[in-house]
Amino acid sequence: MASNEKNQVQTTGHTWDGDLAEYNNPLPQWWVWVFYATVVFAVVYWILYPAWPMGGGYTQGVLDYSKRARLNEAMSQEALKEKYPQRFEALNKISKMSPATILGDSDLMNFVNSSGKVLFGDNCAPCHGSGGQGVIGHYPNLADSAWLYGGTPADIKQTIVQGRNGYMPAHGDKLSKQEIEAVAMYEGSLAGEEWADDPQKVAQGKEIFHGSQAACYACHGKDGKGKEALGAPNLTDAIWFYGGEKSAVIETLTYGRDGKMPSWGDRLTENQIKILTAYVHSLGGGE
Repeated sequence: MASNEKNQVQTTGHTWDGDLAEYNNPLPQWWVWVFYATVVFAVVYWILYPAWPMGGGYTQGVLDYSKRARLNEAMSQEALKEKYPQRFEALNKISKMSPATILGDSDLMNFVNSSGKVLFGDNCAPCHGSGGQGVIGHYPNLADSAWLYGGTPADIKQTIVQGRNGYMPAHGDKLSKQEIEAVAMYEGSLAGEEWADDPQKVAQGKEIFHGSQAACYACHGKDGKGKEALGAPNLTDAIWFYGGEKSAVIETLTYGRDGKMPSWGDRLTENQIKILTAYVHSLGGGE
């Protein structure tokens, strides 16, 4: 009887409904040792390899090991020249040229199109799509002729290197719903939208657009064709980043918009930036 009591599994002391007890079963020894081993492995890994994010970077680890470091080492100038002489020659030429002059070299553009497609896929396609078509309301189309900040090679390079911060202020606290609708009607009429069919509201919206109350002309220009220096879009080309429906234009006027293109200057090399600039320009919408 004493032996049976000794071999009984202990409980935690918690019971429910009088006879429902919680057993205190110990973990298997092999499981405990595996758990301890994973903890030790994690600590050693954190010390030896890059692991912890530190604001703008990460801990390098004692071994300073990373795939990117290995790739950069493998693709050093000497290794590149020895293993891929044609690629080395092309990159050497690119390093001495501007994106505009690269675009004028048809032979070099064959290299740019193949390399640029890979760079675009790794860095740009997740937002702009594989063909640069963008996503309405989120990421601009890079294959059309409408550029918020300009589509010249110099403009595109600046966008890649420095990024962009676009801002459209809200007017919901300045204008009534009727006034916002009138401004939307006027903007729709500039683009030739069919829904902007109320001459009286169009006239009212024009007055507000050019008046001090809304002062839309300050950014979009008196002719509504926008200002690339500010990233203010052209309102006359019927290309609407957030959609050209009346409701979408009213939403933009009421709540404003806030968009950001991150900077890639620290992520890409100078040659990669030039290649990507020429490739984006060649998608079809460059100036």
